[in-house]
Amino acid sequence: MPFRVRLPSIIIGLLLSVFYPSAHQPGDGALAGIPDEQRLEVLIRNYDFEVVHRSPVTLGGDTVIILRNHDIVRHGFTSPALPQLFLRVDGEGIGSYGKGTEGLYIDPGKTLVIRLVVEHSGRLVFHCDLHPEMKGELFLLDIPAA
Repeated sequence: MPFRVRLPSIIIGLLLSVFYPSAHQPGDGALAGIPDEQRLEVLIRNYDFEVVHRSPVTLGGDTVIILRNHDIVRHGFTSPALPQLFLRVDGEGIGSYGKGTEGLYIDPGKTLVIRLVVEHSGRLVFHCDLHPEMKGELFLLDIPAA
């Protein structure tokens, strides 16, 4: 049976400086209650951002970005667009919400869950401020319904 989309959707894609094939890994407690169709999961490994799960989301819907640091060092996640976005960030017993976040740090072996609402199409560039070679882009593309 073909996949049909009833509403306009956003396709979130992650293009990285180095591409690795990836496979979806089973979820854990950090993913409990997060709808599969509204999430992007990024694994940080070998000083690289790697997508392990991506799916379409609708404009105006709650979107979740899950960052998992599998390296043995701390990494950053920052973007010029972050200060303008209303974010809710949860991880390992801490939480933050609001506008004005310039960046996030993810300790080794930890997971951060970032919740935001995608309001329009666009491009979100990001990088690790601690390791300048780690860069990526998030493309939010409005795709008409079929």
